Amino acid sequence: MSFVLIAALSWDTIIWLVPVILKVGIGLGAVIFVHELGHFLVAKACGVKCEKFMIGFDIGGYKVGRQYGETYYGIGILPLGGYVKMLGQDDDPAHIAEQMQKSQVDAASANAVAIKGPKGETYYVDRRSYLAKNIPQRMAIISAGVIMNVIFAFIFAVIAYGMGVPYLPSIVSETIQGSPAWKVGIEPGDEIVKVNDTVDPTFVQLKGGVTLGDLEHGLACEVRRAADGKIVPVNLKPQQDGGRLATIGIGGPQSLKLFEALPVVDNSPAAQAKLISPAPDAVGNEDARFLGGDEITRVGNVAVKDFRQFNAELAKQSSKSLQILVRRGEKKDDKAANESAKGVAKANELTFEVPAQPLRGFNFNMSMGPIAAVRDDSPAAKAGLQPGDVIIAVDGRKAGEGANPAEVWNSQTLADYLSRVAGEGRETEIAVERSIAGGKPELITVRMKPELSTTVNSVFPPRSPGTPMAANEIGIAYRLGNDIAAVASSSPAAGELAAGDRITSAKLIFPKDDKGNVPESQVVRLMSPQPTGLAALIRRVFGGSNESHPEPNWPTVLDEIQFVPEGTEVELSVERGDEPERKVVVKPTLLQDAFVQSRGFLFQPIERVRTANTFGQQLRYGWNETAEALTMVFRFLKKIGTQVPISALGGPVTIAKAAGYSAAEGVSSLLIFLTMLSANLAIINLLPIPLLDGGHLVFLAYEGLRGRPANEKFVVALHTAGFVFIVSLMLYVLALDLNLIPRDL
Repeated sequence: MSFVLIAALSWDTIIWLVPVILKVGIGLGAVIFVHELGHFLVAKACGVKCEKFMIGFDIGGYKVGRQYGETYYGIGILPLGGYVKMLGQDDDPAHIAEQMQKSQVDAASANAVAIKGPKGETYYVDRRSYLAKNIPQRMAIISAGVIMNVIFAFIFAVIAYGMGVPYLPSIVSETIQGSPAWKVGIEPGDEIVKVNDTVDPTFVQLKGGVTLGDLEHGLACEVRRAADGKIVPVNLKPQQDGGRLATIGIGGPQSLKLFEALPVVDNSPAAQAKLISPAPDAVGNEDARFLGGDEITRVGNVAVKDFRQFNAELAKQSSKSLQILVRRGEKKDDKAANESAKGVAKANELTFEVPAQPLRGFNFNMSMGPIAAVRDDSPAAKAGLQPGDVIIAVDGRKAGEGANPAEVWNSQTLADYLSRVAGEGRETEIAVERSIAGGKPELITVRMKPELSTTVNSVFPPRSPGTPMAANEIGIAYRLGNDIAAVASSSPAAGELAAGDRITSAKLIFPKDDKGNVPESQVVRLMSPQPTGLAALIRRVFGGSNESHPEPNWPTVLDEIQFVPEGTEVELSVERGDEPERKVVVKPTLLQDAFVQSRGFLFQPIERVRTANTFGQQLRYGWNETAEALTMVFRFLKKIGTQVPISALGGPVTIAKAAGYSAAEGVSSLLIFLTMLSANLAIINLLPIPLLDGGHLVFLAYEGLRGRPANEKFVVALHTAGFVFIVSLMLYVLALDLNLIPRDL
């Protein structure tokens, strides 16, 4: 870590960071240590002389350690593993002859043991050498590291559940429009209480089950409905788009307590809120705003007890300023001040006025794409709308047509128009174009009665690539095209943009902030980037398309511009016919009678703690955690390169980051991470790849069947191939870690 970086950190951050780094170092070191300890203990039990026991690799001889008896115990300079050096054993097959020669003793010696060489020749080696041991003993020595990893994975988990393991429950905060969960009617507040055979799954278990789930038959789930508390069976079919990880489209559990580090989104209505009670001078200017840890308890005159109720109130009143009441706890430095009126106010309830957020858009409309999904039992489903239908007109008007603003709808404001219709309690008429196989598209008109939505689709963070727009009022999710449908004549860009232009990317250019710095621009691509150089080569080797193709990401652009500072510009890359691509700069504008329901609050997740009440329960929890970690690795490896893209792999940077996050959450969370890591190390080491323990076991099995070791040249060739494979894989995952290759997950 450079001096500049250290200087930029506060002392509080450094004090917090140091123990986290120490815990990570100790934890990862422990996983390596127990693996090598397994080899060491079984080798000693079999009478093998162990010359070195190393944590890390002593590259160039750089190490620290000490000789005790016949063994040197040390720590090497390269902390990426470890090894036990036994007499007569070397992982490099090119040194087999050398090791045999080194282990040889006089045939008449009492320490001599006769063994067969690769060509059937007889060698006399020291009885304490690795080569002198029979096949079962050598197999036991090689497999001992894996076995120790499994044992200690179990021990880590048992200890963790005795302390109490924090976890996120599978409570839904949001369903992503068009997703499998959205289609079957899962709503905010619903809790998934069973996934296949797993009862009360954590959110992490749910995500793992989805990623590795059966895409054809789906997941057999049980859902506790927030509306009435009933548990109902639901089949969720994970959806996989563009080779990314499969999802069901739900957001994790959210409380009503604001996130500590970032309670609100910059430039959002929540960031612009004004304290109206108590008076701002009673709490001080710095505290006259939403702070991390504030808990929302009321919206207007309605008390809210959970995120579901809060969500519903935002949806009902998107066009109005809202008075939001929060309960603020006492801060550590407020104890002395609490004797004064100012201190009492800080620990009291505060009321803020949060303005409405008009929807931002542009003075042009993108084309309507096809309906991507229809929600079960929705007005659209009952009226017969289908995926693939393209909306042509609503209430007899095409997009952008109307005598007054309240009658106008376009591809971005359809939901707002339907919400006004629902508020009036009337039906709407929707005309769609439906493709017919082998014939001309058919024009179909249906009528339905929109329903007021109580669901808020957040815009921060922006939706994932390919996520469609939603009109929850009738239960459809629809895509937007990448081409412009119409440009307002009053638009400053009317001379540069025209109907039919294709947009390939949008770059958000931000103005200077309060400190005079220019934030980094954000780019949303509407065409997939074409890999070049190393990325293209790796994709050719490991699989993946190098072709560029359209991506329906305009909804992401709309999300990105909602909470931007004034003066933000958007640079569009535009294609027209066969003309060269050109740049057009436009500015977001406020749209009439359309509002952002989400107001920029960021909440802490709901966290529960699972603690064993008895030692027997500790053992059961520990075993379940270990067994799940082991089977998860098998399932992951089984589907790698097919259902799970190879870009989902993680290298040393990813492991260190994950360990750091776990350590920051507490010792028990770190122990659960180490359980998973130990299980991963155990299974991966058992793979029949030369250089790994599994490869050595295969060669030993071959030797046991043949009666002598495999031919040296053959072994060298396989080890070389294994070495090339492992090094290539390490370079690939390191490139993923360093973002040299996009993960596209």
